[in-house]
Amino acid sequence: MMDMWIVGMMGSGKTTAGRMAAQSLKLPFHDTDDIVVERMGCSIAQFWGERGEAAFRDVEKVATASLAGSVGVKAAGGGVVLDEDNRLLLTRSGKVVWLRAEPEQLAARLASHQDRPLLAEEPRVDVLEKMLEQRSHLYSEVATHKIDTADLDTAEVAAALEQIWLS
Repeated sequence: MMDMWIVGMMGSGKTTAGRMAAQSLKLPFHDTDDIVVERMGCSIAQFWGERGEAAFRDVEKVATASLAGSVGVKAAGGGVVLDEDNRLLLTRSGKVVWLRAEPEQLAARLASHQDRPLLAEEPRVDVLEKMLEQRSHLYSEVATHKIDTADLDTAEVAAALEQIWLS
């Protein structure tokens, strides 16, 4: 057995499609954001507001490391690739799948989400575009596979993840 990390921007479908694929494959599913929330004892937005991004990234790094070597499908936080140690961990852990989406698609998918600290600024599509510009080369660096989610629904992304797991 091995493990598979799913990386990509917020709104790319990491948690939803990852959970669906893991369920279909009868594998455990883990999300670094869930571990972060559990460790912090509050929402990401609250922690971010009180302690800032650097403190959040520290907790995220510990959460990511805690999943290293565990079997299953794992969704990493969108900014996990910003840390060099995290990138090294991901590339040594198994398959890494980048779920790629355009900023306009991400903004539409996140339209109802008010709990994203990095999206407090408007217009959201501009913020997402800048973030994607900063992170694309990092996602590409760690990814062993890439799924362009532009024309895929969640079930199709999950099916693609399943095929990658089985390949």
